[in-house]
This record gives sequence, C-alpha cells and structure tokens, in this order.
Amino acid sequence: MFDMHHYETAISKIVSTETEEELILRGHRLSDLIREASFAQSVFLMLTGHMPTPGQARTLDAVFTACVDHAVTPSAMIGRAFASYGTSIPAAIAGGILMFGDIMGGAGEPLARLLTQALQTVAPDGGDIDDQAIQKAAGYLIDQTVQSGARMPGFGIPAHAKDPRAPALLEVAQTSGAAGPFCRLLVATEAELARRKGRPIPINIDGIVAAIVLDMELPPECVAAFVMIPRSFSTLAHHLEEKGQGTRWRHVPQDQVTYTGPMPE
Repeated sequence: MFDMHHYETAISKIVSTETEEELILRGHRLSDLIREASFAQSVFLMLTGHMPTPGQARTLDAVFTACVDHAVTPSAMIGRAFASYGTSIPAAIAGGILMFGDIMGGAGEPLARLLTQALQTVAPDGGDIDDQAIQKAAGYLIDQTVQSGARMPGFGIPAHAKDPRAPALLEVAQTSGAAGPFCRLLVATEAELARRKGRPIPINIDGIVAAIVLDMELPPECVAAFVMIPRSFSTLAHHLEEKGQGTRWRHVPQDQVTYTGPMPE
C-alpha cells in the first residue's frame, strides 16, 4: 500500500547541496536544457526519457503551434466570460481546459486507439507495413466505426470545409521524417471514407495530432493533452483581451431563452 509520503520517479530530481542547486530532468540538467533545448524537446524528453530526433522536435513544435488557438472556441468563451465576471486567470484557464472532451479537442484519443487496433489487426507482428496492408487497415477502421454506430473521430469540422491545420501539420511531419505508418493510415482512411460517402470528409486537427503522436511512439493519452495545453494560451489571450475591453457580466439575453416548463396556476 502506498501513502502520501513516499514516491519513486524517473522523471525529475531536485538537487540542493552546498555546491550545487539544480533540477535533474530525465538525466539532464535543467539549466542545460534551458540553454540548449526547446520547449517541444523538453516535453518529449520528459514523456519518453530520451531526446527527440530533429524531425520529431520540429513536428511537435508545429503541433503546439497548430493547436494554440481556433478563434472563439468554447474554451475561449469560458476565458472571456470569466474575465467579464472578474474571475482570476488560473480559474479561467482551468475552466477552459475542463471544456475539452470527446466532442471538442478530445476526439484524437479514441481515434488513436482505433488506428492502433487497425494496424495491429493487419500487421500483428509489426515490421514494415506495405500499402496493401495500410489500405486493408483503413477499411477495417471504417468498418469497425460503422458497426458501432459511432461517428468517425478525427474527421470533419463545422467551422471549415477543410481544416487548414491538418494538411500543414502533415506536410511538416512528412518533410521532417516524423510521419510513419499511422500518418499513412490516416491519409488512406480519409480517401476510403470519401469513396464510401461519395464526398470528402477531411482530416481535422484531432485526427492528424493522433497519428503524429502514435508515429512518435507516445501513448494515446497524450493526444488530447497536446491539443489542450497549447490551447490554454488561447484561453489566456481571450481572457486578457476581454478584460481589456472592460466588459461586465456576459450573459444570455432573456429573449434568446425559450422556457419549455409549466407555468404556475
């Protein structure tokens, strides 16, 4: 049984002695990382225990950039509402992050699990995966989703005819060498989905981040976090802008609310 006083961690260690003040992060001095590493490299190191390749670091940095804002999203609305009520920035950021779920920002994790299952089905022993296996996996993925009656996660977006962030991220991953079988499977699934539906249903931000996370051999649980953590800066920016505009008490006007309950006698 574990209590609240004893922990074991391979992530970090505080050093405070007569001769040294330091923090060790996965075997690296934090002071060295501050001087030499990017935020994306440090995040990758913390999660995996080793530094990313240059291509992985460039792609992860692009992921953070792609997810930093998407206009007045629900999390940004929360940030702005909190500003109008005089609530603190920490509360606004926490409230914005709590808006993330399977519908907004969290669709990448279930897709990551589907992508993993599909590739394991066609190539249980791993190794090189040819185009025929990728195509078979794409068909399997869509069949599984259709049979469950669920919507295909990671595809389509109400705000755009085609999410502009996804192809840009895919290009960075492919150019830098970070794209692998999961990005290939995602592209094949997009094509197969369009063939079956008779119309394009493009990859969205959750979809491409899911594939990139898997190609970096990171856990599926990282997908939503890689969207919501940079997006927290969006909540901050919108909070600060709203506060600067001096708004007070954002609310829903009563003429926009339809009461459907009973009236008293």
